[in-house]
Amino acid sequence: MESVISIIGSIASIGGAIWAFVEAKKSVNAASKAEKLRDELISRRKMVEVSQVHSETKRVLSVVSKVGPSCNAKLLKGVNCADIAKEVEVYASFIFEQSGHFTDFFENKAKELCNDLKDDIESLSEAINFEDKKSYGKSIYYKIQNFMPFVKQLSDEKKERA
Repeated sequence: MESVISIIGSIASIGGAIWAFVEAKKSVNAASKAEKLRDELISRRKMVEVSQVHSETKRVLSVVSKVGPSCNAKLLKGVNCADIAKEVEVYASFIFEQSGHFTDFFENKAKELCNDLKDDIESLSEAINFEDKKSYGKSIYYKIQNFMPFVKQLSDEKKERA
């Protein structure tokens, strides 16, 4: 009788081990799927952030064009350069904030742009005469315009990976 109980116990033990193995395999598969989903979500979030940087760059370029290369004294009347400078300042902060999420190349270009814009933002905000407004406006416009291809390239890369 004792040997029958021992055999039944051994069979139950083996059955429990098999069941534990099967459940462990299911758990590994579920964890793998969860990790893939997490990676996909991170990738999508980064793509959205890059798209936001691209659209914000286009928007601020449009705002700066009011004091950019094509403006003249007549068109500049009534334009509040301090407001434009404030928008560029907010944009520079946004770019700087987002730069940490991207490649080293983009991060360097973003930080470089932010540093290049600092003096121009302040100068545009304080500009009084037409020549100064146009000069600083053009400088800001061209710096942001030169940054646009890098943003577009990064945006395209993220979309291709998605």
